[in-house]
Amino acid sequence: MLTVHKKSNTWLRELDSQALLQSLRNLETAFKRFFKGTSKYPRYKSKYNPIQSYKTLNINNCIRINGNRIRLPKVGWIKFRTKQKIQDKIKSVTVSKNPSGKYTLSILCDNVPQKLFKRNDRSCGLDLGITNFVTINTGEKILFPEQDKINRLNKKIKRLQRSLSKKKKGSNNYKKQKKRIAKAYEKIHNTLKYHFYKISQRLTEKYQVICMETLNIKGMLKNSKLSNKISEKAWHMFTTILKQKCQEHGRTLIQIDQWYPSSKICNICQHKNQKLTLKQRTWTCTKCHTTHNRDVNAAKNIHKKGLKELNT
Repeated sequence: MLTVHKKSNTWLRELDSQALLQSLRNLETAFKRFFKGTSKYPRYKSKYNPIQSYKTLNINNCIRINGNRIRLPKVGWIKFRTKQKIQDKIKSVTVSKNPSGKYTLSILCDNVPQKLFKRNDRSCGLDLGITNFVTINTGEKILFPEQDKINRLNKKIKRLQRSLSKKKKGSNNYKKQKKRIAKAYEKIHNTLKYHFYKISQRLTEKYQVICMETLNIKGMLKNSKLSNKISEKAWHMFTTILKQKCQEHGRTLIQIDQWYPSSKICNICQHKNQKLTLKQRTWTCTKCHTTHNRDVNAAKNIHKKGLKELNT
């Protein structure tokens, strides 16, 4: 059908053939997901969507890199910036435009060597929380990174959004204001991403096995009192980065069942405290009379449960 359309619509010949084929592959994937019941019926993507992207494949060395320039089919040579030296064979390139107006290149290479760390016998359990971002079973607590800066940016976003609501939709000033909001959101995203990579790198460098709980974030966001604080912590982003780092460095990540009551169980005698509430940060076990810090106790239980699952 694409060949027939190219004859009648001459403008299709101006585009990269692999990019057109890739859009059809994406459509095929969307329909497969719909018939499996994993997603809704495919919809047309609006040209006003803030995120735009296309993917092209490297056929007959049509994508080449020379210093700080890259050659893309039908586009030609363009300047780009990277900290990595790309020496491996390029398989594909995805060009994306962000809501802030920046363009990014995602280059997929073949035979990229993994930086495997030396194997060790150390393991840990992680408990993600609101007061302490990460609590390790050893008692070490990692605070949420740059909380003051993120609070300032959130206040700025509120102010910009109030101003946006007073502007005429579709006008130039409306578009400019939307771009300012997108830039503020991008700053928050980049700040968190940078620190999450640092935390993940430190954990994967130190521990061979990392155990953590599977969080039901969608369910937790239904709590109107805590939803704002939970969404700010970006647990999903941190978990995704940690998974990536474990895969890169040959570490094992175990995610235990989301319904496991890690905070309510005493890590010494396994007695369950049914009356424990969210406000209680410390509690004493009625059976063995041990006083527990809620987060540290949860991390110890996650560690034990994770190692059991690893052995089985």
